[in-house]
Amino acid sequence: MPIYIIGIARIISTRLTLSLHYLFVDKDNYLNKIPAKQLEREGDDYLVGTMLHMYAQIPLQFLFPAMFFSPTSVISNSAIRCLWSHILLVEPLYYASHRWLHIPENMKKMHGFHHLSISTLPTTSLVQNFDEHFVYIAVFGPAFFAPFLLYGEMHWSIIGAYLVLFDLVNAYGHMNIKYRHPIFTSKWSPFQYLFYTPEFHLGHHAYFRANYALFMPLWDHMFGTWRSYKKTDTDRLLPAKQQDFVFIGHNAGLAHFMTCPEWNVYSAYGPFRTFKYLPYQVEFMFCAMVACVIRLFMSAYTCSRYMINEKLIGRVICICRTPIDYIDPKRYATVNKDIVKLIASQYKAHGTKCFGLGNLNKMKQLNDGGQLISDMVKADPYLKDKGVRVWTGDTMTAASVYHQLLDMPGFDNLESIFFIGANGKIGNAVCKQLLETKPNLKIRIYSLSHTLDHPNVSYTSDLAELLNHKIVLVGKQLAPRKFNKALAPSRGASSKKGELTPYKCRWILDYTVPYVPIDLTGIPNIEHRQIAVLETSPESSNFLKGHFDIGFGLEQHQIYPCHAGCIINTVYGRETDEVGEICVKDMMTMWQRGLELGSEYFGVKEERVNVAVYEHGCYGHFFRRMYLSLCLFLLNRLSVVCYYYSGAGFAGYYFGKTASLDSENMLVDEVLEDLVQGIE
Repeated sequence: MPIYIIGIARIISTRLTLSLHYLFVDKDNYLNKIPAKQLEREGDDYLVGTMLHMYAQIPLQFLFPAMFFSPTSVISNSAIRCLWSHILLVEPLYYASHRWLHIPENMKKMHGFHHLSISTLPTTSLVQNFDEHFVYIAVFGPAFFAPFLLYGEMHWSIIGAYLVLFDLVNAYGHMNIKYRHPIFTSKWSPFQYLFYTPEFHLGHHAYFRANYALFMPLWDHMFGTWRSYKKTDTDRLLPAKQQDFVFIGHNAGLAHFMTCPEWNVYSAYGPFRTFKYLPYQVEFMFCAMVACVIRLFMSAYTCSRYMINEKLIGRVICICRTPIDYIDPKRYATVNKDIVKLIASQYKAHGTKCFGLGNLNKMKQLNDGGQLISDMVKADPYLKDKGVRVWTGDTMTAASVYHQLLDMPGFDNLESIFFIGANGKIGNAVCKQLLETKPNLKIRIYSLSHTLDHPNVSYTSDLAELLNHKIVLVGKQLAPRKFNKALAPSRGASSKKGELTPYKCRWILDYTVPYVPIDLTGIPNIEHRQIAVLETSPESSNFLKGHFDIGFGLEQHQIYPCHAGCIINTVYGRETDEVGEICVKDMMTMWQRGLELGSEYFGVKEERVNVAVYEHGCYGHFFRRMYLSLCLFLLNRLSVVCYYYSGAGFAGYYFGKTASLDSENMLVDEVLEDLVQGIE
C-alpha cells in the first residue's frame, strides 16, 4: 500500500506543477514555445522514473521492512536525519555523478537524452534515459537508506515526503521563470550557495559544462564550475494589457478537455482522441455538467496568447459552453448573449475591437453565420459606437478548400467531383468558384436539398455514387456506417495497377472539423486526407509566434483557415464585418494575403509516430500506457453508470428536440453529427 500512496502522490504533484506552470508562466509567454518533438519525447518518458521507483521499493519492503514500517514515533527524527543525509551525501554524490554523466561517452549513452531539451518544462526534470534512472536510484537512495543503516529505523511517510518534495524542488529548477531576489543572488548572501534558482539550472541546459549541482550551488563555487545565466525572453514581450484580436471558441467535448494544456501540455497537439466505448450522450452530458459548475465562477476562460506579425497580440478565449448548448434551440439566445458579453468585457479591459467566431459560435441555426452577433453588437448601448468588428473567417476557409482542390494531381483534366456538404456556405462558395473557373467540371452533390441551379450541378441521395468519381470532397460529417456501406463494393480490392477495380474514387478530401478518419481497411486504392489546414512555420515566417495552435486538434504550427482569416483581417485593418454568406469575390484576395504573410496549406494529416531515442522509447510507452489504461478504465466504468442512470433520458430529450431542425429529415444521430461539426 505505501508504494502506491507514494506513487500516486508523486504523479498528482507532478501534474499539478505542470498545470500551474502553464497557467502562470507559459500561457502568455509566446516567445517560449516548446517544440512538438520535445513534447512527444518528454510525454512518453516523464512518468517512467516514478513508476520505476515504485517497483524498486517492492523488494526493499521485503528485505528491510523496518525501513518502511517502523513505529510512527520515529517520524520526526527520521525526517531530520533524511535532511542531513541529503545535504551531506546526496548533494556531493549528485555533483560527482553529474560530472561523470557529462563525459562524452556517458553523455552519448545516457545523459544526452535529458539535454535534448534546451527550453525546459517542470517535468523535464523527470525525463531521463532509462539506464540513467538506475544511476539516480543509487545517488538519491542514501537520503533514507543511510539513516536506516545507522539507526535501524525509518518510516515510509518520510520516504514518500522526500520523493515528493524532491520532485517539486527539481521541477522548480526547470521552470522558465526569473527569481532574482538579492537573498539568492548577492555574493554576500549564504543562500546563493545553499539553494539554487531556476536560472542557475537553466544555465546548465544552456552552457552544458557549468552549474552541475543539484540544489546547492556551493559545489559549483567550490570546484569552479559556477557560471551566471540570465533569462531574457520575458523582457521582450509586448505589454501584458495589449490585446488586438480575440478568437472566440467553446468546448467541443471530452476529447477537447483532454487536449487542454492546463490539463496536460503533452497532449496539446495532435488529433482529438476518440472514446470508442463512451456514447456521445454521456460525453456531452458530462461536459455540460462540468460547464455548469465552471459558469458559477466565470462565463469565459482565457486561453493562450500569441503575437501577430511582430506587433499585434491575439488571444483565444472560450465561452463556457459545450455541444449541448448548441443542440438545444432554447439555449441559443443565452449562447449569443454570452458571446456579446465577452466582446464587451474584452473591449472594456483591453480596448479590443477585432473578434473572430470559432466553429459552433457561427452556426447558421445559432446566429445565421454570425449575422445576429453583428446586429446585437450594433444594437448594444455600450458597443454600438466602439467600432467593434465581428468576423467568421469562412472566406479564407473556402479559399483554402478551393486552392487545395486545384493543386490535386490531374485536377485540370478531371471531368467531375462528388461533393458531400455542398449546401453549406463554404461548400456553396467553393462550388460557385469552381463553376466559374472550370466551366467543364461536373459537380455531383450528395443531398436532397437543391440549392444550386446550374447545368453542371446534379444531386443524388445515393452515397455509393462517390465510387464513380476520382475526387470526393467532404464538408459535412456522416455516420461511419454510411461510409462503410457506400465503400463496401471496393473493400478488398487489389492495389496493383493491373488489377484495379472499375471504381474511380482515389481521393476523399475532408475539411470537416473535427477531422475524423474514415475506416479504409481493405481499400488500398482510396486515400482519406484532411484539407483546409494552414501552416505557418517559424522557419519560413514570423507571421505568428506563440500558442495559437493549442487545443484545436492540430499539429504544432498548424491553424484552421477561419482562425487565420480573422487574423489576416486584423493585420490588414478590415473595417467591415465578415458574417452571413461568403462573398466569392473576396476569396482570391484573402488567399493572396495569406500567402503574403507566410501561410501555406497543409493538405495531409500524417499519423503521429513516436520515435524511440537512445533505446528508452519502449519503456516510456510501456509505463505511460499502464497509467493511461488505468485512467481510461475508471472513466469507462463511470460513463456506463452515468449512461444507465440518466444518459438515455437526457439524450432522448435533447436529441429529440433537435430532429426538427434538419430539412432533409435525417435521423437523430445524423443531426448530432452535423451539430458537432458545426453545420458548416
